[in-house]
Amino acid sequence: MRFLPCLFALVASPAFAAPAPAEIDAGGLLRVCLSLAVVIALILAAGWVLRRLQGGGVRAGGNLRCIESIAVGMKERVVLVQAGETQMLLGVGPGNVRTLHVFDHPIALTAPNAVSPAAAFRTVLAQWRGAGS
Repeated sequence: MRFLPCLFALVASPAFAAPAPAEIDAGGLLRVCLSLAVVIALILAAGWVLRRLQGGGVRAGGNLRCIESIAVGMKERVVLVQAGETQMLLGVGPGNVRTLHVFDHPIALTAPNAVSPAAAFRTVLAQWRGAGS
């Protein structure tokens, strides 16, 4: 029990006292905000440059295009893709892509607004079921 007064004296000494909070001036706050803005601008610029270098945009006149896509689950989709003259039905999930069917004859495409996407997909699925039988 002799140690308790010594411990209290040690803790109460100025060495353990919390330092006084530094005053925040407007110049320092402005420097911090400008530095943050520069860092965010650099991150956005780096993302833009990487997309441009990797060709992340849609190319016009390419041989590969997505014709239809529909979600069948939280992370799963069925996609109708055309590569050149070949059309494929693909199952896309987290971490994998599987070929469900390769069409012998390309499916006739309708006008973009003539049929709802759900009805168009039902037509594609019906054609696929008919070809598989």
